[in-house]
Amino acid sequence: MNKTFTIDHIQSALDAHSPNEQPSLDSERNAAVAIVLSEAPKGELAALFMQRAEHPLDPWSGQMSFPGGGVEDHDKTLKYASMRETLEEVGLPLDDTHYMGRLHDQFAGRLKTHLLAVSPFVFYHPDPPPLVHNEEVADTVWVPLSYMVNPKNSVLFNTPLDPEGRAFPSFQYQHYTIWGLTYRMLRDFFALLDMELPMDPELKKGN
Repeated sequence: MNKTFTIDHIQSALDAHSPNEQPSLDSERNAAVAIVLSEAPKGELAALFMQRAEHPLDPWSGQMSFPGGGVEDHDKTLKYASMRETLEEVGLPLDDTHYMGRLHDQFAGRLKTHLLAVSPFVFYHPDPPPLVHNEEVADTVWVPLSYMVNPKNSVLFNTPLDPEGRAFPSFQYQHYTIWGLTYRMLRDFFALLDMELPMDPELKKGN
């Protein structure tokens, strides 16, 4: 499946979008992530992902995610928190000239109580510098958008963290597995572009 993505198309879709911000207003805790797009390094529009370092106190230890993290008292806005965390975690500076728009807020996880809301912000960086990881990050990777909308790259993923043994939709890219909250954010992103990703098995059941 060949799909062509342009920044102008994505910007138009984000400009027309009305994100649901209610979860971040209702939650006990807030976090924000940056969905960073760029043509670098291979000339095709791609999104930046990071693999979280293994840590026994991190509920998302070792998983793939977008750069981001918890909102701190000195963060002026949720968007600012996503920019600060991206700089701290992967050494990528973002400012308002890179900002494109906001997606729907998401409650974090379905394997535990929803105490945390995550707000995703989309950025475009035409010339990102070499990334420098902090201790919270094990690796980073740019994944082409066209790869993610190709059905042959989507698989169901079983995690030992789920006591119900459910299978979750995911992407397999190289040795990385992208699933869960990050996958749900991507589903919202591609929905803006009138592209449907594989449906969540629970939603197929009408739950």
